[in-house]
Amino acid sequence: MTLQIGLLFLLLAVMVYLFLTEKIPVDLTAFAGLVILVFGGFLEPSEAFVGFSSPAVITMLAVFVVSAGLLQTGVADLIGGRLHKLVGGKEITLIIVVMVVAGVLSAFMNNIAAAAVMMPAVATLARHAKLSPSRLFMPLSFGAILGGTTTLVGTPPNILAGALLEDSGLEPFQLFDYTPLGLCILALGVIYMTTIGKKLLPSRVPVAKEDGAGGQNLSRLYGLEDRLLSIRIPEGSHLSGRSLGETRLGTALGVKVVGIERDGDRSLAPEAASVIRGGDVLVVEGRRSDLEQLFDMQGVEVRATGSAGLPLPEQGVGGIRLSLAKGSPMIGKTLRELNFRQRYGVVVVGLARGGELLRHRLGELPLEVGDALLGLGSRKRLEALDQDDDFVTVEIGFSAVNELEEHVFLLRIPEGSHLVGNTLGQSRLGELVGLTIGGVLRNGKMVLGMLAEEKIEAGDQLITLGEPSRILSLIKLGEVAVESQTPTLSLESETVGVEEVALAPRSSLARHTLRELNFRERYGLQVLALWREGESVHEGMARLRLRLGDALLLQGPRAKIQQLISDPDFVFLSQDVHAPRRTARAPWAIGALALMIVLVATGYQPIQVAAFAAATVTLLCGALTMEEAYRAIEWRAIFLVAAMLPVGTAMERTGAADLMAQSVTEIAGPLGPYAVLASLLLLASVLSQGLDGAPAVVLLTPVVLQASEELGISPYPLMMGISLAASAAFMTPFSHKANLLVMGAGGYRSADYLKVGTPLTIVLLVMLTFLIPLFWAF
Repeated sequence: MTLQIGLLFLLLAVMVYLFLTEKIPVDLTAFAGLVILVFGGFLEPSEAFVGFSSPAVITMLAVFVVSAGLLQTGVADLIGGRLHKLVGGKEITLIIVVMVVAGVLSAFMNNIAAAAVMMPAVATLARHAKLSPSRLFMPLSFGAILGGTTTLVGTPPNILAGALLEDSGLEPFQLFDYTPLGLCILALGVIYMTTIGKKLLPSRVPVAKEDGAGGQNLSRLYGLEDRLLSIRIPEGSHLSGRSLGETRLGTALGVKVVGIERDGDRSLAPEAASVIRGGDVLVVEGRRSDLEQLFDMQGVEVRATGSAGLPLPEQGVGGIRLSLAKGSPMIGKTLRELNFRQRYGVVVVGLARGGELLRHRLGELPLEVGDALLGLGSRKRLEALDQDDDFVTVEIGFSAVNELEEHVFLLRIPEGSHLVGNTLGQSRLGELVGLTIGGVLRNGKMVLGMLAEEKIEAGDQLITLGEPSRILSLIKLGEVAVESQTPTLSLESETVGVEEVALAPRSSLARHTLRELNFRERYGLQVLALWREGESVHEGMARLRLRLGDALLLQGPRAKIQQLISDPDFVFLSQDVHAPRRTARAPWAIGALALMIVLVATGYQPIQVAAFAAATVTLLCGALTMEEAYRAIEWRAIFLVAAMLPVGTAMERTGAADLMAQSVTEIAGPLGPYAVLASLLLLASVLSQGLDGAPAVVLLTPVVLQASEELGISPYPLMMGISLAASAAFMTPFSHKANLLVMGAGGYRSADYLKVGTPLTIVLLVMLTFLIPLFWAF
């Protein structure tokens, strides 16, 4: 191995690592790799951007437009929407039909679009058949992935394989060259999912009942029925005449106000401008125990102070400032998860991060590299912490926490308070209102570093750090109490609806919190709950970073819901809700698809020209607008492929492809061409589980061409093999965006894909090893 080959392999290893971890966006990783290849002398400047004019990239771009045309004109909706009328309620029948229909759609549509358009119909099928949605959504995504293998344009790896053969001076694959093998793969996938796969599928999401409104079904599914509470506003309350926004009542109580009852009338999804009156009953979504404990705090008195206004602490107590050691196992965990106070006997009263001092909700913040913890505790405890290898002590003594001096206030506990007799842990001051109790003033003496087991006494003045705004809001609420009777309330009305949506695969909302997005003000809808990895989430949603595949339960005016339908960031899971379709243009969209097929099948034009012509007809006939076309194109995939294509040239020029081919031929060659095919299939499949399938084909094509030349066999079965194996992406939710799309709606966890997808991947690879040579001889 030469130095140049070693450097290229090192660069590729770094790129693969970044692809897998997504520490930076995958397309940006490809861009950076391309720049390094040029500046490192692996590529000529004239070769750097040939990928952007590649037939594969043009074909992919055009297919995105054609498939969007089929979606916007209702062609795909019509096929998916008729399912529940044509099939019965047997699970095996439903799995077969769902996978076959998804496979047919994805043969000529983007796989993700095919899965997305089928999701509402599949959710309806599950409800009618009284099945858990998790029994059908994974078969849907697998069917869409498998169906893409049936044509040249069905999936990017197939498109790339044909284009790369042509770039090498060989005859490219034609439109239906993949069809015999693709149909066998789809059939095997259906057989597997109706036998072995059916037994492995989880039933995690509760079965939705058919009776009642959709909102009631969804509220039951998300576990909201036990979280609906009534709060009565007393007559003469100072809240009377003020709006919900002014009172910040939802924030103060940590609840979502879903309705207001007044004089026998109910108003759902009230806006921030809705005015409260004495005697109103607010219907809120929250936890009863939390609310009752919050109301227990109403009698406390808040007084601002500073360390200068406090008496000297008792001897043997001090402060400490420490940072996390490099590689500490605590990184990424919260103080609450670490049980820090009980474990070390030290109270963390502040956290310095990036030049900012954080003082509230410290127990909920995942620790990061570079964080500095400010703590109070006994000298003995501080000295033990100083010796701990997980920390680096910066300073010991009260000067270590001096910067918190101006952020200290006292909570005085009066006689008769419900907090008297409770321990600090039972009061849940930190968890409920984000406060940190650093100590207590009791009988004129100051005690610091109190443990959670310490009991609160009447007259105690708790030395508190954090933001007192929430507890001040609680005090101002007056005599507000939770009603004993649980309200019976539908979350829907003629003007207010409840809908379940999933984050689309290219959603711009991913990695942002609802608070950062200002979600309610931005969309006019409130998030009642979130579904992630098989569980509904109700607490702390405002601070939770959204992930691709999350499902959100939304409530709000139906007009606002209608506006959200056309938003590309969301996929609606209700079959009754979809964007207006241009059904009159459907014949044109079908005609454009037929034009592409005829042009390629007759050999009149190559695939890239035929696909581009079909996309142009789709736009000219009005089936799709230019704005919709730009939105439909998965630019991330386009740029990723365009930037990765020159990597193949670099591998050939440096001899890296020849080295890898020699390794394959030396190891598998003596065992015959079947062993070579099997090894390449395995390599392509393994790469595709973490990478996109397209880069896997780009990386392996030079190896295939070199190995076939050295062994004296045809490159076609090997190329066919790596492109099909690159689509065998079933073992992780991240291996294909169709898997991510259904993850939230199906309530799946990563382990579910590994459990169901691994046997399917193995079976497919074995089948391809023996089946490909029957259609493409060595």
